[in-house]
Amino acid sequence: MQIRTKIAMQFSLIVAIILAVFSYSFYYFSENFRKQEFANRLTDRVVSTTKLMKKLGITEQDKKKIRDANKTTLAKLNAEKVLVFNSEDKLEYASYEADSIKYSPKLYKRIRQKRYLDTTIVGEQIIGLIYKDEEGKEYVAIASSNDTSGKENLIKFRKTLIISFFVGVALTIFLGVLFAGQSLKPISDMNREIKNITAYNLQQKLSTGNNHDEIAQLAHNFNQMLVRLERSFELQRSFVSNASHELRTPLASLKSEIQVALERERSEGEYREILQSLLFDTQRLIQLTNGLLQLAQSENREKSVKFQAIRIDELLFEAQEEVNHQNANYQVLIDFDEIPDDDEWVTVNGNDALLKTVFTNLFDNACKYSADYKAEVKIKFNQKNCIISVKDNGIGIPNEEISKIFEPFYRTQNAAVYKGHGIGLSICRRIIDMHKGKIEVKSEVGQGSVFTVLLPHL
Repeated sequence: MQIRTKIAMQFSLIVAIILAVFSYSFYYFSENFRKQEFANRLTDRVVSTTKLMKKLGITEQDKKKIRDANKTTLAKLNAEKVLVFNSEDKLEYASYEADSIKYSPKLYKRIRQKRYLDTTIVGEQIIGLIYKDEEGKEYVAIASSNDTSGKENLIKFRKTLIISFFVGVALTIFLGVLFAGQSLKPISDMNREIKNITAYNLQQKLSTGNNHDEIAQLAHNFNQMLVRLERSFELQRSFVSNASHELRTPLASLKSEIQVALERERSEGEYREILQSLLFDTQRLIQLTNGLLQLAQSENREKSVKFQAIRIDELLFEAQEEVNHQNANYQVLIDFDEIPDDDEWVTVNGNDALLKTVFTNLFDNACKYSADYKAEVKIKFNQKNCIISVKDNGIGIPNEEISKIFEPFYRTQNAAVYKGHGIGLSICRRIIDMHKGKIEVKSEVGQGSVFTVLLPHL
């Protein structure tokens, strides 16, 4: 089912319910008003009759005068009857020549109990009340009639409401489909535009219409997503291209060295020298492969990573020991800006192996690019985060290239002479993102760089 059809149906259902509620309310109040108005007229008839009886008396001549007076002063009601009974339930007065009285003594009893009764018997509306004469005797006065005119008008009103209801619902359905189609037309246009967008023309963008409503906002967000997708595709193409190039270089070197070694017989020393060169290229290839594997794992293993409470200072000392073990010339100096009173301020919820990878990479880079092979590490904290800064006195990063250093395989121009593949910082940023943290960098060419990692503490 199309959305416009669903919207039109839902809107029509709501309108139908509202119309039904209002129609029923109008009919209900109209019926009550009719009953109350007719009851008031009957009550006036009874009150008028009892007043005349109290004034004139209840002789036959008086009764005739009362009938004549009611005919001249009050509008005639349909099948009107006014009856007055004494305390023994005997008829004292009737507004017509009554051959028989069809009301039961139970009715008189109810009127005496309630003093005023408004009820309906066999389609007739009946008003009963008690009146006392000059001597204090109680009489039961009853007026009854059938509001034929009022009921006929009410039936006409009901038919009008029913017809209006169905006409209103039909118009609502028609207009609902029409307006829903017009309102959703921008989405239909958007769908046609989206069909033309493929992986090869992600630069094509959707029209944002008036730039104000929710559909324009949707188109804007979709365009932003296309920009991110295009960027991801570019990074993927760049990743594949750079990875292929980086892998090809040591493989080509291995192949050429093996070919040279096989050209002629060589001495043991020459073979040893060739094997040393092959070992060096093999280590480069293993290092690059491990870096690529770590990068892939950091992109795909987020849901499977197990987190636990980790003291960041202990983790940093472990990373320091690992870096010093791999490179005896490197120096990593770790210190607190301020000793925390609460251990939780230096305890984070994270994965030990992944965070160690982050800091070994940062320590290794700081030492590698510093002339004195030294990295200064400071541990700080605030109300929310544990803050680790890694400072070096190295070559620095050009200002225009700082935003690119976290991209896979990107290396600054002044770092091209140093050994590396441009993968480490990409891995670091992805791991920090997994830990809901941030990594920032400040740098000045020739003065060194400071990498700052913020991780939420417990």
